[in-house]
Amino acid sequence: MRFNGVMAMVMVQDIERATRFYCGLLGFTIQEEQEEWVIFQEGVGLSLSPDPVPDVNLAINAVLVTLVVDDVRAAYQELTQKGVAFMLPPTEDGTAVFAAFRDTENNLLQLMQTS
Repeated sequence: MRFNGVMAMVMVQDIERATRFYCGLLGFTIQEEQEEWVIFQEGVGLSLSPDPVPDVNLAINAVLVTLVVDDVRAAYQELTQKGVAFMLPPTEDGTAVFAAFRDTENNLLQLMQTS
């Protein structure tokens, strides 16, 4: 079996708000959209969650979307200036640099830069 690519679908409660976040703050480009989902050229999609998610249910956010960038520190500065609150500032682990934040729907995203 051979995979030709990977797309991460992120479940959201408010698709319009999440779309504004991904387009306006992260700079994603919409490839295709319908009333209940949006696909971005960057390989990430948003899908409207079928049921309201309780705030205490952390299992729904078990997905981690990793956004590969050339320079995590520069991306961190740019997004911080746009109002994105990071829970993990740029951190180096010897092979990569990471920084993590949450989107408007409380999904975990991270920036990653490899050597």
